[in-house]
Amino acid sequence: MKIDIPCFILAGGKSSRFGEDKAKIFYKHQYEICKKAFKKVFFAAKTKKFKKYPFFIEKSKEYAPFFALDEIIRKHKKIFVINIDTPLLTPDDLFKLYRHKAVALENPLVGYYDYTMLKNFDKNSLRIYGINKRKISVKNSKININRKEDLLSLPYKIRKSLKI
Repeated sequence: MKIDIPCFILAGGKSSRFGEDKAKIFYKHQYEICKKAFKKVFFAAKTKKFKKYPFFIEKSKEYAPFFALDEIIRKHKKIFVINIDTPLLTPDDLFKLYRHKAVALENPLVGYYDYTMLKNFDKNSLRIYGINKRKISVKNSKININRKEDLLSLPYKIRKSLKI
């Protein structure tokens, strides 16, 4: 059975260390993984990057996941988020985090958030680490791709499916 809260794939970063918009490499893969676990999946970014996919357009001009999270939670109350550049996540990882209402210990941009956590937002530091205090280990959340050479850390099967 699929999870009934919306899942948002954060795809609005600048990808400056990567050298090009890495969302273009990972968006189909991440969308398919999330669709196996969630009834509703959206990308979140400043502009609609992919025509055939549902989007949440962020209003903030700042490039930081903190602002996207704040906006999305205020609108949807209970959400699940992943970042675009964690291609090893599996539907089982997403179900596990949702079941525990937790974020990944290794990567707090992967997991569950709700409106009760808004009080934990520290607008001075813009840090997301203390927003959801429930953290559990999900080994597949450890690898996120920041530089092109990080692509080599991915298993061949995933590199092939991403056409890299």
